[in-house]
Amino acid sequence: MAATKENPIILYDIYSKDGPWSPNTYKTRLTLNYKRLPYKVEFVSLADVESKLKELGVPPTSFNPLFKYTLPMIADPSSDPSGKPTYVVESFEIALYLDQKYPAPKYPIAIPPGTRALQRIAVERVMNAAMGFAMVLLPIAATRTNFMDDKGYEYFNRTRKAIFGQELSELLPEVDTHWVKAREGWEALGDQLELGGKEGPFVMGSQISFIDFVLGGLLHGIQKCEGGEMKYWKDMSTWQNGRWATFWKEISRLEADSSEVSA
Repeated sequence: MAATKENPIILYDIYSKDGPWSPNTYKTRLTLNYKRLPYKVEFVSLADVESKLKELGVPPTSFNPLFKYTLPMIADPSSDPSGKPTYVVESFEIALYLDQKYPAPKYPIAIPPGTRALQRIAVERVMNAAMGFAMVLLPIAATRTNFMDDKGYEYFNRTRKAIFGQELSELLPEVDTHWVKAREGWEALGDQLELGGKEGPFVMGSQISFIDFVLGGLLHGIQKCEGGEMKYWKDMSTWQNGRWATFWKEISRLEADSSEVSA
């Protein structure tokens, strides 16, 4: 049974008072929009992700003891009207599943044939390059007490303190230094992406694919986590002759033409 507006796919996303913000869940949001699949969003407090997935019978998604249960997750309607939906976790696995369940030519393909391994490798490369941004954005997000719900905010700060060994607020004096280092790593990635030529704004030129959703999720997350005047995003928009501002303009068209079903 294909998802319909009356019985859409459910995307489980992390709650924020500002709407979607997580780079990881945004990858799946872009995937759904690109494939033009009807979906609705169920927001879950960051503190309740584990209990929610356990409630739905979903097994742990990670071996990391701090983050055994993670989002994004989708619930795809069952072909049996009385059956349970299919739950799929992790953005890359979700993209693979959606391409199989909703194939071409009726639906656009997120991971083009023959590129599965390359897409996976590219995702790892992008995520490694993005690690530098965490030392900037996580401390800033931790100061925004109105960004999440109260228990989500407490969970966010407690678990990140366990990772960094100190309160995120204590990292604030160093964010500008970390931003400079993050730029070096990100521009090195940009230089590698230039090897693909300039046939279009996306990694594969004019053809959009899952790796573009990964990049789009990160750029979206930078803007949302920073908030306010977004001085870091404005700075990033000028890097490499405005490459990332141009990319964001193109990828954000998917959000402007979202297939999300209104509540």
